[in-house]
Amino acid sequence: MSDILIDDRIRDWVFLPIIIVMFMIQMFRGLLTKYMDNKKTTQKVTSKAQVAEMIDKNITQQSQRLARLHGLLPDHSFKMKRAHLCDNKSGILTKASEKPAKDPMQSMSMMNPAAMADMLKQNLSGIVFMALQYQWVSYFFSGFVIGKVPFPLTQKFRSMLQRGVDVQNLDVRYISSISIYFVLLFGGLQKIQQLMFGDDTDEFVDDTQMQMQMQMMGMPTMPSFGQQNDPGKLFIAERTRLEGVKHTFELNKSQDKAIKSLKRFLNQ
Repeated sequence: MSDILIDDRIRDWVFLPIIIVMFMIQMFRGLLTKYMDNKKTTQKVTSKAQVAEMIDKNITQQSQRLARLHGLLPDHSFKMKRAHLCDNKSGILTKASEKPAKDPMQSMSMMNPAAMADMLKQNLSGIVFMALQYQWVSYFFSGFVIGKVPFPLTQKFRSMLQRGVDVQNLDVRYISSISIYFVLLFGGLQKIQQLMFGDDTDEFVDDTQMQMQMQMMGMPTMPSFGQQNDPGKLFIAERTRLEGVKHTFELNKSQDKAIKSLKRFLNQ
């Protein structure tokens, strides 16, 4: 089949509304999740195990934040923070990795029913949000072709890229509106969410994306016992990750990038 001409109004009344509405829903869910998490952290800690769990979580978040945003720090500041975490004698990750693993059976007996209920509520909310978005896109925008990929594809991609469009002679490179919905759902809005919600969004985005994928596959979303009962392995992995970071101060290049951008703009 020859190439087709896509009307500009499809961009304005199909593609942009899908992006805007999905972004607003994800933003609402992210703010709701942060609100619930902040509400949980303000509750009274009733046991030493909960205190230790919060300390381990804060150490992990500090390490992940440093590995992700190291380019914003000068070289000496990054080295000081990495030494604070990874020093062979006094590093926080080094000391934390020496903790013994927890007994799985003991952890199961001490499992908090409230935490399990919160996990169930979060999984159910994810299913509800996914169902509402899918029904909305299917009802209003089913059957629209809104784009075309610039490289050749085989026929195996037709069912993935052209959901809701039953035209067998249509080139497989064309993308339907429902397929764009799935692309945005599983990662397309991730960077925008990170810019809106800040540093703590990576955890929410990664957990949400993983839960959605597991829910689509019919798999349970509870964490494995290995992750719960052996935090030492997690700290060792974080330490190895930080030690392997090749640090470069990104702001040193900002002036050169600005000059190059200005020259390109003036030469146009």
